[in-house]
Amino acid sequence: MIRVIRVYSRLSLCFFLLSVSAFSQTPTVKLRLYSLHHEAHLKITAKTGKLAFKTCGNCLADDVAGLEITSTIHGLRIAGRAHLEDQAFVEGNYLLEPEEGFSLSLNFPLEITTDHGELKILLDVPLEDYVATALAGESGSFKNEESMKAMAVAVRSYAALFKSRHGAAGYDFCDTTHCQTLNFKGISAQVRAAVEATRGEMLWYQGKPAATFYHQNCGGTLAAAAEAWPTMAETYLHQQADPYCVRGPLLPWRAELDRRQLQDALRKQGLTVPEGWSSLEIVSRMPSGRVRKLAFQHPGGTPQLVSGSSLRFAIGRSFGWNQVRSDLYEVQTTADAVIFTGRGAGHGVGLCQAGAEQMAKEGQGYRKILAFYYPGATLGLTAARSLNWEKRASGRFELLSTQLDQDAEALPAAETVLANLESELGWKLEFNPQLKMFPTLDAYRNSTGQPGWIAAFTRGRIISLQPLAVLKEKSILESTLRHEFAHLLIEARAHAGTPLWFREGLTLYFADPRKNIEPVQMTEAEMEKTFQNPGDRKSLEHAYAAARTKVERMVRENGKETVLQWLNSGKHF
Repeated sequence: MIRVIRVYSRLSLCFFLLSVSAFSQTPTVKLRLYSLHHEAHLKITAKTGKLAFKTCGNCLADDVAGLEITSTIHGLRIAGRAHLEDQAFVEGNYLLEPEEGFSLSLNFPLEITTDHGELKILLDVPLEDYVATALAGESGSFKNEESMKAMAVAVRSYAALFKSRHGAAGYDFCDTTHCQTLNFKGISAQVRAAVEATRGEMLWYQGKPAATFYHQNCGGTLAAAAEAWPTMAETYLHQQADPYCVRGPLLPWRAELDRRQLQDALRKQGLTVPEGWSSLEIVSRMPSGRVRKLAFQHPGGTPQLVSGSSLRFAIGRSFGWNQVRSDLYEVQTTADAVIFTGRGAGHGVGLCQAGAEQMAKEGQGYRKILAFYYPGATLGLTAARSLNWEKRASGRFELLSTQLDQDAEALPAAETVLANLESELGWKLEFNPQLKMFPTLDAYRNSTGQPGWIAAFTRGRIISLQPLAVLKEKSILESTLRHEFAHLLIEARAHAGTPLWFREGLTLYFADPRKNIEPVQMTEAEMEKTFQNPGDRKSLEHAYAAARTKVERMVRENGKETVLQWLNSGKHF
């Protein structure tokens, strides 16, 4: 079962603890389509059946065969409608046909709004489908299934860590190389098989998804994360030789750029290039051998320094990314040109796709590939394995924590709360619960799969809790523990035929019987249906409030002892 903290505006208390039956929710990511295109007109055609179309989240959907939507500065103009709309929601199996971008055949929910007169097209994609789409876009050179599996894990972990990268703009990822390259049309059977074989698996480090950067070819030497991103010092992304990459197909390259065109392009990108410069020279390198700094030399003047990454990005934006393909190079200046001669492609951090493919070719499995490129990160379905758990027993409880001295403060509070609740109910818990206190919210969310508004997650005798500091900051440590213990006591005594709404209502009531809440009315059948098949969060909150309302009335009219006897006897309501 899950315990939930929610701000519920209809109640007279700040936090409302709900006991939510555990149910799985498929994680999704929200993508912005056609990020690089200034789309103003979109045609959507049903491929099979009809489209479900509506213009607000709570509206009833209309069945339509197709839609034509045009953006204006004031809203969406939808063909056949007299008024402009603020948004449009579309579901079904459909063909998207924009004016500029590629046509796409999709079956994921669409949300369309305007953004400064352009269409903002957002797509809700289940995580595993997103992994398949990104894997198809990022692994074109792979031929072996083990390297493909390794990339699937890397793509999934990257998505989990960097989700909401564009959160301020209302979506998680764009569809460009800024996030991960997507290919909706090229999802092969091999891609699907790799995604399915690793379903849910991610790399973890200290309770968080690992930063699973990857690149095309490291040129034989992997770079530490700090070489590409100075503020990142992840220990599993360190500089090391890559013997597998050099045993695979080499990737030497040569770029010859006209001096004047290079100078003009760099200035347009905001870099300073002195007049009359005579040569471009490398003045320092990173530990991996990649260029750190270069200098434009000019007679009688101070050399003008430029970082290697700034130079490469400026060249890529102006001349194309297939020119200077990495920062592993030598440079030569002639009277007419600057010549770069190098090897590798990409930033060199994390998984080298060329090396991973070679490892697979030599018979290495995807787990060994990941262990080589992300040493110290842990492969698994949850974050729990990547944490160093320790145990401490105390009276009625066992504490599982990564920081025992700090989290042991919760044990006296738990002893007191449980003793008081057992005295009030007249029952005794016949087993010792385990309190599993997570060190960070990320570790809690990633391990339990629950969002931040769920304070605790209980399965069997193990109560997984948000960090102690978080619970104390919100002043909900004791109330959260009481709620968990109430549920354990009630479930341990409940007759097999007792309705779920009654058990949940009892838990809510005895967790805090003195709280006054505004009554909420639902029939027993309606409550039971909602608990058995949870829908959206709002309807679930409504059902819990109704269950507590009904149980409170039953206790008031019949007395606590009688109502608790009904729980034991399986009385039919």
